[in-house]
Formats: sequence, C-alpha cells, structure tokens
Amino acid sequence: MPALSARTDVQAQRNRYPSGKLVYRLESFIIYAAVTLFTAIVIVPVVHVIARSFSPEAFIRAGQVILWPVGFTFSAYKDIIQSDQFLTGLRNSVIITGIATPLQLVVTTCGAYALSRPSLPGRKFLMYIIVIPMVFPPGLIPFYLTVRGLGLVDSYFALVFPYAVNAFNLIVLRSFFQNLPVELEEAALMDGANQWQIMTRMYLPLAKPALATITLFYFVQNWNMYLPAVFFITNGSKEPLQPVLRDIIFSSQLAASGALPGQWQQLAGAEGIKAAAVILTALPIFVIYPFLQKYFTKGLTLGAIKG
Repeated sequence: MPALSARTDVQAQRNRYPSGKLVYRLESFIIYAAVTLFTAIVIVPVVHVIARSFSPEAFIRAGQVILWPVGFTFSAYKDIIQSDQFLTGLRNSVIITGIATPLQLVVTTCGAYALSRPSLPGRKFLMYIIVIPMVFPPGLIPFYLTVRGLGLVDSYFALVFPYAVNAFNLIVLRSFFQNLPVELEEAALMDGANQWQIMTRMYLPLAKPALATITLFYFVQNWNMYLPAVFFITNGSKEPLQPVLRDIIFSSQLAASGALPGQWQQLAGAEGIKAAAVILTALPIFVIYPFLQKYFTKGLTLGAIKG
C-alpha cells in the first residue's frame, strides 16, 4: 500500500506540473536514444564483417559491401574449411582449450580460496608476489628461456602451464570468497568439516556466478591463443587455430596477387577470408555465451565490493 500510494502521488504531481512530465519524457528519450546508439555501435561492425565474409573480393575493394553481402558467395568459408591446415588447427585449439580451461579453474579456485583465509601465513606477501607481475610483466626473452628450459617448446603444455592462473581472475574470486559471511566457515568447522569440504561443499556452490564468469574469460583466452603459439610452437602439426588462419590469409593474398581481372568477381580474396576467419573464430564464443549470460554481469561485480 505505501508503494502504491507513493506511485499515485508521483503520477498526480506529474499531471499537476506539465513541465515535470516534459522533463521525464525528455530524460526517457535521451536514455533510449543513448541505448539505441550504443547497440548500433556494437552490432553494425559485426553485421559488416558478416556481409564481407559472404562477398567476393571485387565488391569489397570497391566499397560496395556495407551491411548486406554483394554477389553472395561461400567462397571464403570454402577456402578456409577445405584447407588441410584448418582441421589440424581446429583440433589443436580444442585440445588446448579442453586441457587448459579446467586446469586454470582448479588452480585459480584453490589459490583464491587459500588467499581469502585470514589464517593463511604470509597472505599479504603472497598477494604482492601475484600483483607485482600483473602490473610489471616479465620480459619476453626470460619468459621464453624459462619455457624452453622446462622442455615445453613445441608441445601443448607450452600454452597451458605458463598460463595456468590469471592474476586478475584470482583476485576477483578471492574477493568473492572474502565477501561470504565468516559464520558459514565457523559453523562448518564446529560440525567437524575440514577446509577442503568447506570449499567444495559450501563455497563453490555459492560461487557459481563468479566461476561462470571466470570460465568464460579463460575459454576466450585459450581459444584465441595467438602470440604464445607463435613464440613457442614451431611444429605446424601442433599450431592452434589462430596461427593457422593467419597462414591461410597469407596464402589467399598470394593467390589474389596472381589472379586475372575476370576472376575477381568469384574470388573470395584476402579481405573476405579475413572476415570469414573472424566469424569462425568467434562462433564458439557466441554459442557458449548465452548459457553463461545470466551469471556474467553478477559475476563481474561480486568481487568488486571488498579488496
């Protein structure tokens, strides 16, 4: 009843003062216009890339492709999928992502839980060790020499073990565990539970939003692995998808340079293949994101309350 009365009073006040109603409508118009503009800024580039991926090189270079394909063709996708390298790169990316993501979740969860416990000795010192490399990353040459010294070069584990934990994700999850009521742990200890049981049976079920968000972050990181693969993988049979797509684009550029003028109408070309590569690379993320969307926004803000 109080809420209904307050709503009625606000409506009556708007009817009594036309200027207030005008201001309200103006504010609503500005908000909707801003949201529409932001949505267009996000969607239009994606639609443009999709249109380019289905258009021949000639129309792309002529600037005729904006939001709709011109001379609709699947040539770019055929050139990529029919390449022998593509299936090899796809397999390698699936293997790397399948190994790295669960490992990263386990290491990050265990580390975050341990660092969130006030009883952990040297907790602040350990946090300094984690935060400093995040602010001041190590040099590339010492990093490469370390990976080579461990014998990981030209193996999948060169793209897994050095990236087993992300400092930002660790800090977010640690902050989430710290925000949970300490009474939960005290009650569990009184019932005879140990720390492992407290983490797995009490804290992890409550951490689903944060874990879903971190899973998405790690999945995107592993699926889009490019520079580490260039540095550490020299065996073409173990290259993930991103370097393979780069090689396919380079090959298409060479093929386009030797094409006759009459072939440009059917040729996918480097620009179309670039666009198709972007769509194929982002497709798994587009598929997975809707399942994690309900946790994503909440998971981003859960660890932002307490440091």
